[in-house]
Amino acid sequence: MASTGAEFVRTVPERIVLPVRPGTTPSPKPPVRIFVGTEPAQFRPERVLLWSIEQVRDPARVYEIYLMKDLAGYRKWFWTTSFTNYRFAIPHYAGGRGRAIYNDEDQIYLADPAALFDLDMDGHGYLTISDRDTAVMLIDCQRMARIWTLRDAQRRRKHSLLDRGLAAGECGPLPSPWHARDEAEYREGHTHLLHYTTLHTQPWRPFPERFVYRDHPLGALWFDLEARANRAGFQVFHRDQPSAFWPATHASLERQSAQADAPSPHEIDQSVRDLARRAKAQSLLLVTPSAPGEARLDPKRWEVDRTEGASLAQLLGAREAGPRAGGYDGYDGVVCLAGLEDLPSDDVAWVIAELFGRANRFVCAAVRTQRPGRRWITPPEGTVHTADWWVEHFEATAVRYPDVHWQLLLLGADRAGSSPLEVRSSPLEVRQGGRFLGDALPRVWVLLDAKPGHTTQSLGLAEELGWPYERVALEFSWTAELPNAFLGESRLGLRRGNARLLRPPWPELVIASGRRTAPVTRWIRRQSGGRTRIVQLGRMGVMPPDAFDLTVVPAYAQLLPHPRRIQTVAPLTRVRSASLDEAARRWESLFEGAPHPRVALLVGGNSPHYRLTPDLARRLGRDVRARVEDAGGSLFATTSRRTPAASARALEGALADTARVFRWTQDRSPADNPYTGFLALADAFVVTGESASMLGEACATGKPVAIYEIPRGVPGWRGLGPRWLDRFVTLVMDTAAARPQSRRGITRPQRGLELFCSKLLAHGMVRPSCDFSILHHALIERGLAHRFGSGAAQDPPTVNRDLLDVAERVRQMLGVPSNPAEND
Repeated sequence: MASTGAEFVRTVPERIVLPVRPGTTPSPKPPVRIFVGTEPAQFRPERVLLWSIEQVRDPARVYEIYLMKDLAGYRKWFWTTSFTNYRFAIPHYAGGRGRAIYNDEDQIYLADPAALFDLDMDGHGYLTISDRDTAVMLIDCQRMARIWTLRDAQRRRKHSLLDRGLAAGECGPLPSPWHARDEAEYREGHTHLLHYTTLHTQPWRPFPERFVYRDHPLGALWFDLEARANRAGFQVFHRDQPSAFWPATHASLERQSAQADAPSPHEIDQSVRDLARRAKAQSLLLVTPSAPGEARLDPKRWEVDRTEGASLAQLLGAREAGPRAGGYDGYDGVVCLAGLEDLPSDDVAWVIAELFGRANRFVCAAVRTQRPGRRWITPPEGTVHTADWWVEHFEATAVRYPDVHWQLLLLGADRAGSSPLEVRSSPLEVRQGGRFLGDALPRVWVLLDAKPGHTTQSLGLAEELGWPYERVALEFSWTAELPNAFLGESRLGLRRGNARLLRPPWPELVIASGRRTAPVTRWIRRQSGGRTRIVQLGRMGVMPPDAFDLTVVPAYAQLLPHPRRIQTVAPLTRVRSASLDEAARRWESLFEGAPHPRVALLVGGNSPHYRLTPDLARRLGRDVRARVEDAGGSLFATTSRRTPAASARALEGALADTARVFRWTQDRSPADNPYTGFLALADAFVVTGESASMLGEACATGKPVAIYEIPRGVPGWRGLGPRWLDRFVTLVMDTAAARPQSRRGITRPQRGLELFCSKLLAHGMVRPSCDFSILHHALIERGLAHRFGSGAAQDPPTVNRDLLDVAERVRQMLGVPSNPAEND
């Protein structure tokens, strides 16, 4: 292997040894040799694969793992991945002797690979699940060395090499438990190796620029392994076993230590000062490629009591703990101003862990980044990485340091010089996580757009968080009706005077709901340099999800899954114990003298795909009245702003004098609406099925809820448009979800028409209509509701936890414990 500056060239695979565990009698069996095809962008599955081996391996045996990535001398024309042909060079790399296992990096072991290594090969040169699928192989390297040579692996096409092995009669059958491909072949308790082979369902989503990802049915297995690896601090490489590039890199860093210290730009300095102020830091350790100069080490510059400096070489060469011993430990803040991007990719993770291990309160690092490209074969080692690549490394490390806040100062490679220290303009993009800094709770803005349904969701989340918040009422002009794709990140949809209200200091969190607020929240996020976190609610304003820190969408909206998207059963509400108690006190006389059970009928109305006709409203009234009379109870009813006047009159006629009806009209004051009193004081509810908000609020009370289903469809010529649109959207959704098979017998990578349709859905160019049958099924399955007339009620009724779960996710995102006292 060789390295020149930031350019790294591999001539042989990286070798990692898992030795016999201490206290274990060594086995006389030979080392288990495993060759892994991988690439820099796949550092997450590579690490999880090795962790899975560590969990199930025989502690008495030695395991030698060889990482094959960025190997020199190969023609990569027509390769599916950047490691496609490496597997055929294994006999050469193994010295033409013994056995070797080959694995793609997108696999996990559920049983000891030694059992695979020791299989009887029955005279074959290699074993595979099929003659065209070599993602898992057991290879007799001596037999295959004459068939698969290094030169042929470097020059020939994959299928010609496979044909050569088949023609020689060397391919034998691999037992199916050792290669289960996705959920179709996985059998719990039977599968020894699981292969996440469908590229556009891989849980870690390595190529978002190439695919539109969907959730993998077995993704939880992979995420659980990664979470355990994070908690254990497991690294593929570490200080005592760095990559083969590390010695040359460290020597280069030592040479840089003697060079003059470059000044840092104002934006970076200001970010560090802000962090030190919020953390009440008294000491800082400043890390740069060269040893920091006296001007940079001036404590007044950073508003702290003490500063010390170290070059990367000095920091990473220190072996002992404590500042006096040269270990550079015990600082409130550790700041790495440059140099991380010049390290070998394989060593970045453990170097970041070294920074965290020396910080008491926060870690700050400045790095160059590149925008995600359209190529999905990973560029070679030494290339500047994307912002998400850096964030994933910091997030994984931060799990072991829950009391440390971290902040990444990201500089686009097209805007930066050879080092972040050379940047003189352009605002920084900030990504951050870990513990929230400061004594006070986060500052919150709730943007309101005058739509009651949106206001309820936003305020409901803000109240559940329990943090002080400021309501910001937005006033929109006609331009707000333009598509959000045109408005982008802007205030163009606001009235001029209202737009001026949005100014620094920016809050730590903004909560908003609805399409019209989305351009404004994105603008605030950009103005803050990414320091303000955005939580966008609802189904209409959450595209693209990468533009927000978190989006919350009901599952019945049928939007595609995304790591920054939480799918709830129903829209969030303000219905909580405190609000119900307050409503009960205000409306305590509402049900006075009424016999139990007291049933509240909550009536929705018309929508693009539903019509509450007078005949349907009349039947609704009769059905509910009969049911309540049979129970000997009392009935209360309320209509809504979507209820047509004719349908409201028909409902009143059907209920006659047996119910108290509140009929919503435009001229009635909201203060007269007893809706919250119904929620607080009723014993049970009947809710029309097309009203997701009412269903969500009724289920939030923890009382029995019956769903009165309204038939989908608009009668007459008015329904032609919705019906044709539904057919078109269904066609797009079905095409996007198609899973054509490859000749290997697995789902082929997303491409062609299914990729095109998936992108239409992912970018919001085609938006599915709400499918309330999904909502009803989920509510019933969770024990939150039952169908009216089914004769089955939930017993006992449960409470919808969506609001609690979303609030906890937001707390984790900002690093604020559920118990505020823990933040002291």
